[in-house]
Amino acid sequence: MKKKSIKILSILLCLAMIFSLGACSPAGSTEGGTAYKAGTYTAVAKGHNGDVKVEVEFSDAAILSIKIVEHSESAGISDVPMKRIPEEVIEGQTLAVDTVAGATVSSKAILAAIEDAVKQAGGNVDALKANKKEDTAKTETELTTDVVVVGAGGAGLAAAASAHENGAKVIVLEKQATVGGSTALSGGAISAPESRFQKELGINDSKQAWTDLWKERQSTSNPNGKYPDYNFLAKFMDEAVVTTEWLVDYVGHQYETVKGFGVDPAERLHFPLTDGKTKGGTAVTQNIEKFILGEGIEILTETKATELIADKDGNITGVVAESKSGKVTIHAKKVILAAGGYAKNEELLERFIPKAAGTAEISAAAAGSTGDGIIMAEKVGAALYEEPWVIGLGVGSKVEGTGSLMMDWTKVYVNGDGERFTSEEVHYAIATNKVLEQKSPWIVLDSADANAKLIEALEAGMSTGEVVKADTLEALAEAMGVPVDTLVQTIRTYNEGAKAGKDAMGKNKDYLASVEKAPYYGVKLYGKTMGTFAGVKTNDSFQVLREDGSVINNLYAAGENANKVLYNQVYMSGSAVQFALTSGRLAGAHAAQNLK
Repeated sequence: MKKKSIKILSILLCLAMIFSLGACSPAGSTEGGTAYKAGTYTAVAKGHNGDVKVEVEFSDAAILSIKIVEHSESAGISDVPMKRIPEEVIEGQTLAVDTVAGATVSSKAILAAIEDAVKQAGGNVDALKANKKEDTAKTETELTTDVVVVGAGGAGLAAAASAHENGAKVIVLEKQATVGGSTALSGGAISAPESRFQKELGINDSKQAWTDLWKERQSTSNPNGKYPDYNFLAKFMDEAVVTTEWLVDYVGHQYETVKGFGVDPAERLHFPLTDGKTKGGTAVTQNIEKFILGEGIEILTETKATELIADKDGNITGVVAESKSGKVTIHAKKVILAAGGYAKNEELLERFIPKAAGTAEISAAAAGSTGDGIIMAEKVGAALYEEPWVIGLGVGSKVEGTGSLMMDWTKVYVNGDGERFTSEEVHYAIATNKVLEQKSPWIVLDSADANAKLIEALEAGMSTGEVVKADTLEALAEAMGVPVDTLVQTIRTYNEGAKAGKDAMGKNKDYLASVEKAPYYGVKLYGKTMGTFAGVKTNDSFQVLREDGSVINNLYAAGENANKVLYNQVYMSGSAVQFALTSGRLAGAHAAQNLK
């Protein structure tokens, strides 16, 4: 991501405001001396995507202004901390500022950079950290609406827009400080066969072609799996076309192009129009957010739903939530759960998908993907889908700076037996599944010039226990804990294939790179995920069901709260965001059309 300069976000306090703080000494002051060496100081700290650079101006008694002058953090997600944290630091003359939910890494980077500037100015960091603003008294709030949507990702936003379209009064709850969820972190492309946009471009596509590919991909793992439900899939594909056109006609969304992607060359991915800087998924969610806010729909951010309200007959009548101000009770005729999966919740991964345990910290899913909606529904008797699995995004490691490994087909994967177990040139979701099926998998690479940047990161991460290094393959095998003779033979066979241009696993010669220049590195390998195939069972209208098939009245689930029905274990490009939007649209419409 290109670095971008921030010209605005300079918060200036005039001396009159400083003096109005009263007789109390500023937080950084010391007896007999000034708090700071007046001046402007620049500092840098590492954020989620790169360095965050700040410029902090001090008088001899106070922090006067803070500018975020350069950063590479994700647009939308980082907007709130970039604005809020400098404001709160200045307003309270304190470093005891809370991080922003959903943007913790960016928040910590801003605070770390400001702290560095304070040190440069001779300020008392400990005093500033101790100067915490007193908590305001908690309040209890009660609201009433027709439909309350839990979660403001793609599914929740679409549900809110659709319910509003059908005449309902809507409130949306979002536990993070920003909206968008995992949809905002995606590329934003949505698949649909036979849309009018394809036809306008002369693209020949069919529902059958997509179905055939779906069946082919799902057959690559878990051969006796219970899902997908292909009758449900057929209806979804029809509704996907409706959603793709509804976004433009009703919401005002725009597409830049329709094309294929990577190993999915079929031209059915509808990519959003962006400004060139904003991620595609963020453009999708921002467009829907802008629309619903313009329609007067209220989105309560930093408000976490904690439980469903049910009457004596088990009918859902609302939601209890917790905001920064206190308890919020929302009485509603219908509740739509769109709170995402649980790829970021290690406890739920261990419970439901033990093979994916240990992957939460490197998942590309939104920080809020902790399964809240699924657990709330389970507590009121919802039936959970069997055979939950993860949405694969390739492979990864836990060493900082190794993101390039995610879809790097030139590397070699081996398991705990020292053997290759797949061609590395494989669909990213299938690669995830292959890795999760193995015991103690590794990536093996050498010191070729092409690996120079990656090796810098590996050298920096040697103390993590996630990387080993050796001057010979024999020593590398010992360090990895795999059979020495097997690993040596595996790499020998691979190198012979690379030189001959013919790989035993079928990898294209363009991705064959010999492993022969010492020193050698072994990196612990993990499945990289971006969500989960799981959730609660629903009918075609996304009403939540009990184990006996009966409907839990007034309760709906969409997106990753109910997506297992479409998948075995393999993600289909453009389908997750499409399902979020389509299930949200259908749930919102049905809820609004059936108000009592």
